[in-house]
Amino acid sequence: MKDKVKDYLSHNKSKNFNELLFSYIDRSGFKDSEIYKKVGIDRKLFSKIRCNNNYIPRKNVIIKLCLALGLNRDDFNKLLNSAGYSLSNNKNFDLVISYCLDNNIYDIYVINDYLYTYASAVL
Repeated sequence: MKDKVKDYLSHNKSKNFNELLFSYIDRSGFKDSEIYKKVGIDRKLFSKIRCNNNYIPRKNVIIKLCLALGLNRDDFNKLLNSAGYSLSNNKNFDLVISYCLDNNIYDIYVINDYLYTYASAVL
């Protein structure tokens, strides 16, 4: 029985947040410094994300990372889910983010304008 569980885990476990994020960064061709500057986080926080496999940043930071990388909806959701987060259908903030993804809007200033207008929040 234990071997079946072990096999199941090895075949179904996804990459953790850290592995997935840095695979997307590598795929993008951007340097780490370009990403953290684009996201608006400091080098110390980015280093913490890179060096600590168990560190999970806030949802807003992950959303900004996804947008900075220009991730499509599927990859966006994979990265968000790998951190234990998701976009809900009953919160204006999450719905605005979904709208932007569905309409290929990645400009943080445009997104923040929509968020401020429709959700009284910004990234």
